[in-house]
Amino acid sequence: MWYFESRRDDGEVIDKLNELSEKYPTRGFDEYYGRIRNEGLKWNRKRVLRVYRLMNLNLRRKRKRKLPAREKESLSQPQEINNPSRHNRFISI
Repeated sequence: MWYFESRRDDGEVIDKLNELSEKYPTRGFDEYYGRIRNEGLKWNRKRVLRVYRLMNLNLRRKRKRKLPAREKESLSQPQEINNPSRHNRFISI
């Protein structure tokens, strides 16, 4: 049985990802790939992502923290009934 052996050279991609990861250590793949495309390099997204994962650059996703349970309070009731004639001075006819 004969299998095709790929002769890919990902050295350029590795160098570029190393450069970006040193310059922007807290950024993720999308930021790196966007910068690569803005520089005019036409590398396939799947190729760059494969190399990115092989280099173990993928960052841990930070999850939202759970808010503490709030204390339930009963609704407050007004002391007297609203008097609509008080508010009529703001209405212009």
